[in-house]
Order: sequence, then C-alpha cells, then structure tokens
Amino acid sequence: MKKIIQSFLTILIILFSHFVLADEATLDGAALVQQHCAECHGEQGNGVNGVSIKTEGIPKIAGFSAILLFDILDQFKSNEREALEVKNKSNQLTDMIKISKELSGEELEAISLYLSEQTFLPSNKTVSTNKNIVNQGKQLHEDLCNDCHIKNGTGADDDAPILAGQNKQYLIRQFKQLSNSKRYIPKQMKRKFRKLSEKDKEALIEYYMN
Repeated sequence: MKKIIQSFLTILIILFSHFVLADEATLDGAALVQQHCAECHGEQGNGVNGVSIKTEGIPKIAGFSAILLFDILDQFKSNEREALEVKNKSNQLTDMIKISKELSGEELEAISLYLSEQTFLPSNKTVSTNKNIVNQGKQLHEDLCNDCHIKNGTGADDDAPILAGQNKQYLIRQFKQLSNSKRYIPKQMKRKFRKLSEKDKEALIEYYMN
C-alpha cells in the first residue's frame, strides 16, 4: 500500500507539472511505447493482432490506471517483481527488468500515462465446458476479490489490474508468483489470497477467461 501511495503522489506531481510547465517539451508516451513496448504488448497495450506475439504469458495492459502501471514498472526497475524472459526481434533474450532499467523515471511515467488512456480490448473468451467451476470462480470473486478488482474483474478504477479478458497463461503465471511470494502483494489481498486452495485458484482463472 505504501508503494501505491508513493506512486499516486508521483503521478499527481507529473500531472501538476503538465499545467505549471505547459510550455516545456513533454515526453511522447506513444513514441516510447512504440520503441520499447509495442513488440510484445502492441502499440496500444492490447497485444499484437489481438494476442501477444511472443507468448500468451504476456498481459494486455491498455486501460490500467497510470498509478498501477508506474508502480509495476517501478517494481521491475527495482528488481522487486519477477519478469518473463522472451526473445526480441533481434533474437536476443530480454525481459521487463532489463527494459525498465534502460528507461528514466520520466519515461516510465509517460508510458504509464499513455497506456492508461487506451481502451482495454479483452481476449477472445474461452467457453468452459465445466459451468460449475466457472460459477465457483464467480462466487469466489464476489466474496473475496470484487472490492478491488471491480466490475467482475473488468475495471481499473481502484488501481488494481484488469483480470477478466487476460490470456490464461498470464493468469496462471501471476497466480503462481503470488503463491510463491515472487511478487509484491498488498496486505489486504495477501490475507484473502491465503484462503484460496489450488482448486479455488483454478476456478477464478476459468471465471476470468469466460
């Protein structure tokens, strides 16, 4: 929560500076995304041709709040979040930790603001043949998750990531990282997440996919 508050204050300072220093040249978030992010996340954060080009484990990030995006990038830059390694167009291995470290704080802020202004386009839904597990996931979401992951996991108003409409491999990877303490988890979420069995986690993932 402390990191979220710090990120929120940072974004407020950025927004305020846009008014105070209106005549000063500002960084082009769209150009930065095109240069550093588009190969895997797409020019608007919705993947390439509707899906991630390298692996289904890469998320759609369009429409996330600027505060959350900056906080995630800052976690990568500070080695506080595990990153998925992929090959770029030059056939070299890279990941979000390496990419974020190449960028300044101001560039990360510009990227976050630009992506937050884009519209999230959900992946094609996977129609589960097991309606019981989907209904179980829906109930779990309503009981444990909907306070922050609002609108059945489709909203970003509370600076929480959009879950519904992400690809399955990404969701599986994030749930594993949370289970293995490989990434930061807010105190309120940690308390609820610990209540989940492996079957509960599978049910939530199926729900977000449908």
